[in-house]
Amino acid sequence: MTNQLPEEKIDELMAALERDPRIDVHHHPVRASLREGQWVLEGVVKNIAAKKLIHTTARRLAGDTPILDQLRVLAAEPKEDGALRDEVCNLLLQEPVFLEYGLRVAQDGGAVILREPREDASRVVDIEVGDGTVIMSGTVGSLSHRRLAEALAWWTAGCEVVDNRLQVFPPEEDNDGELADVILMVLEKDPLVHASQLSLSVKDGIVRLEGYVASKEEKHLAAMDVWCVPGVQDVIDHIEARL
Repeated sequence: MTNQLPEEKIDELMAALERDPRIDVHHHPVRASLREGQWVLEGVVKNIAAKKLIHTTARRLAGDTPILDQLRVLAAEPKEDGALRDEVCNLLLQEPVFLEYGLRVAQDGGAVILREPREDASRVVDIEVGDGTVIMSGTVGSLSHRRLAEALAWWTAGCEVVDNRLQVFPPEEDNDGELADVILMVLEKDPLVHASQLSLSVKDGIVRLEGYVASKEEKHLAAMDVWCVPGVQDVIDHIEARL
């Protein structure tokens, strides 16, 4: 492995992606190339799980080589940037966790204030949307806030990329327990998933899901909810669907 040329490692990456049916490169082709000393990943993948699995596999094989992830997720319902922006902002405005936060949105070359912060003036989330990409910046008070904001953005039907630039202040040390708490929170917020029927555990970012749900569609939605949370490295889905 250490003696392989970069081009050979890319060949190994593509072979690994072809072996993982969750990625499905035959129906959703992915390109990996070496440009200016970094790996570049390109293509439109079928869902957030495929995007994160590709990046994780590339990170494992690339060693110290930087990775530029330009993968886009196939939008479930393509939307104009204005509609996508409005949907993301509405989700954040209605989310109880962010009620104390200010919210600004880039629009028409300026910044529109949708809500002022209630107490701490530094707690502001900035949203910018362009070409299906949601850019989130500003300062949040915890890793949980940062993760939840990204998950909500991924829930919007027209979102193809989330660029999460939110800074956590004061800084927090990440751990599996914190990640598990946010995943559970996200599952409980999804009205189409019966989170009370599920259990989960997290080890080194790998999430194990168990329980019973009514249908294969609900099983799929639960797994996708987990993948929407940043920090998840893999999902072992042992949920049983009754239908």
